[in-house]
Amino acid sequence: MNRTNKNKYPDISDILARKAEGRVELAALSFTQKVKALDEMNARLEPIRRARIARQRRAISDQN
Repeated sequence: MNRTNKNKYPDISDILARKAEGRVELAALSFTQKVKALDEMNARLEPIRRARIARQRRAISDQN
């Protein structure tokens, strides 16, 4: 078996380092800031949720 598969996967160390930095940044936020960020995230997700519910309702009505 060929042992040159060591370089088969790309180097993602920069991505992992940035994720670690992001965790530290989020941990440093106050509780109020974290709640605000969650509220903003939920607001951005709302159109996706509504679209999903509409698709589910259409699928159910198409079955009947």
